[in-house]
Amino acid sequence: MGLHRVNYLVRDVPDLAATSAFYREFGLRETSPGAFASRVGGDQLFLRPTDGRPRVHAIGVGVDARSDLDDAGERLARLGFPSQREGEMLVAVEPVTGVRLELAVTPRLPREVPPPRGGVPDRADLVPREEVWPVRLGHVVMGMPDIPAGERFFIEGLGMHLSDYVIGGAFMRFETDHHNIVVVPAPVTVLHHTAWKVRSVDEIGYGGAQMVRRHPERHAWGLGRHAASANYFWYLKDPAGAFAEYYYSEMDELADTPRFWDPVPGAEELPTAVWSSPPVEVALIPEAMTPEQLVDEGVRS
Repeated sequence: MGLHRVNYLVRDVPDLAATSAFYREFGLRETSPGAFASRVGGDQLFLRPTDGRPRVHAIGVGVDARSDLDDAGERLARLGFPSQREGEMLVAVEPVTGVRLELAVTPRLPREVPPPRGGVPDRADLVPREEVWPVRLGHVVMGMPDIPAGERFFIEGLGMHLSDYVIGGAFMRFETDHHNIVVVPAPVTVLHHTAWKVRSVDEIGYGGAQMVRRHPERHAWGLGRHAASANYFWYLKDPAGAFAEYYYSEMDELADTPRFWDPVPGAEELPTAVWSSPPVEVALIPEAMTPEQLVDEGVRS
């Protein structure tokens, strides 16, 4: 028992209208102004307006029981990370990024199943016809300048597990997904991307194609398949300077225990992708990490 999923993400964005329109078209359902729901996860993205730079305000994390909140609070305290109860939540701030982690008792989501097919073979069944509605928020990736400090907070403090290091980033998980929170090297704190699970590779292709049909500038990287996690992916640029990823992974569904993704001692670091289009690996630099921001943050090349 313990921590088991990302509940939600709260973001501050400079252009709320444009960012909201992007995620409506991406397939999330706007349940109230700035609140967006996945198919089974409920409201999982909250957008708030800001006059400053885009940032992540909070990440919600689901736990099984109140005792898990107590355990996390004790681990954080032993490491010198303060936390406090706010109603039914345990709240702690990751000190490098300044992001609030909000832990709350939350039911586990049902196991994902592929969409049903008709009983009589029909080639029309093979072609997606309905708009893509992402199943759930799978993971959040943040850039930060101190990876070991981030690992200490998330792994030793919250109790996450390390799955892999890829391009210097720590891929960490709660349960049987390969990763739920990732921290990658960056000169400043920045949201790199959010990843939204869909029901098939067809839905990745269909959703991505619809997103770039009238807006080719949204395309970032894909279709492809990652090496460490085996996820299929397509990355798109959102108006707030980060990426939104459609992904699907049958490997997460095959993982039968939380230890499935434990690192193999001495194994070589895997590349980011086994294959992809374009065929060469691309540098996914969030547009929110602008030269002006680097100057404002006191970062020099």
